Amino acid sequence: MSSHPRRPHAPASGNGSAREALRAIFNRNFTVVSVVNLLVMTAYYLIFVTSATYARATYDADLSTAGLTAGIMVIGCLVGRFATGNLLSLCGCRAILLSGLLLYSLSIAAFFWVPNLFLLFMQRLFMGVGVGVIGTATGTIVAYVVPHEHHGLGISIFSMSTAFALALGPFLGILISTNFTYDVLARTCLGIGLFCIVCFFGLRALPEMRHRRRPFLELYSYIDPRVVRFSIVALITCLSYGCIQAFMTSFAAERGLTTAASLFFLLYAIMALLTRPLTGRLFDLRGENIIFYPALLLTALSLTLLAHARESWMLLLAGLLLGAGFGNFQSAGQAVSLSLVSRSRFAQATTTFFIFFDLGIGLGPYLFGFLVPSMGYGGMYQALAGVVLVALLAYYLLHGRAVSRLE
Repeated sequence: MSSHPRRPHAPASGNGSAREALRAIFNRNFTVVSVVNLLVMTAYYLIFVTSATYARATYDADLSTAGLTAGIMVIGCLVGRFATGNLLSLCGCRAILLSGLLLYSLSIAAFFWVPNLFLLFMQRLFMGVGVGVIGTATGTIVAYVVPHEHHGLGISIFSMSTAFALALGPFLGILISTNFTYDVLARTCLGIGLFCIVCFFGLRALPEMRHRRRPFLELYSYIDPRVVRFSIVALITCLSYGCIQAFMTSFAAERGLTTAASLFFLLYAIMALLTRPLTGRLFDLRGENIIFYPALLLTALSLTLLAHARESWMLLLAGLLLGAGFGNFQSAGQAVSLSLVSRSRFAQATTTFFIFFDLGIGLGPYLFGFLVPSMGYGGMYQALAGVVLVALLAYYLLHGRAVSRLE
């Protein structure tokens, strides 16, 4: 890989330096966008895990059609992320974040006037677009407001909001849908959207991002080619996580591990929350290779354990290993994507990385679901462990060996 901008590694130091780093990271803007990201992603996962059930119960949709009501939100996210890369540079962080929050809240409000399945698809699509816009805007703002020498730690802490939402959203979704009507669930999400708009006005002045206007039909306006090669690793890796998300419920039911499965993502989130501050600090001190090789190996090990899980403890241990592995892949990956570009291209770098990230999650169930009838869920997860090892090799070839030479 060709040479690229490198962040300066922070000098090794003690607790005093760590406290100074945290003090520099936790400014007002960082706190606001972290809260917004946590709440928006919680509502997103809350709806995601209940969307198919609602479509089947309300519109008597078949299983594949009902599943599309959730999948179309991922498509919307991709659309929102793609468009936002250029719009952030043209309009600035504040305007784009507010636009995303308004679109998100309005799309949830529109649910109460949806009379048929087609309009439900449209409502979910626009909600996904709003999530994509918000996610890219908050990720870009964090890249600007966190001091450059603390990017690894700062982005790791910020991404903990997504990890926590991954556990909280499905838990609340199942709890509310089981004990209340779907209207209560939708009102909860609408309330979250409106509260996030209130939080938005707590932002102080944000860094200036306006740059020269680029043509809307020029691909460089939306993504950065310097980040594409590294993002291929994210796409390959995320194929496995997409299948874990999509098939965990069915897999657990088949093996009689439903109770353990309800705790799987909670343990994943806990391990990610516990390890990200450490890995973020290591990233700043030692670079990305010390994070990525163990993270990908732990992800492959988690999938192997998942493939052979016949008892609850095996499934729960797989969740912990996934949190330590894949849970740190996202945050470190975003930090690497920012290190590949100049400050003026942070928006495009963030967009590029998460387009490939979300695309992998969305494609995984479609590409590997066909293995289930012949190999079973266990065979599919074992095959995906091999795919993650391919991602590890791709990381070495596309990025890791160049980093080793520079260091």
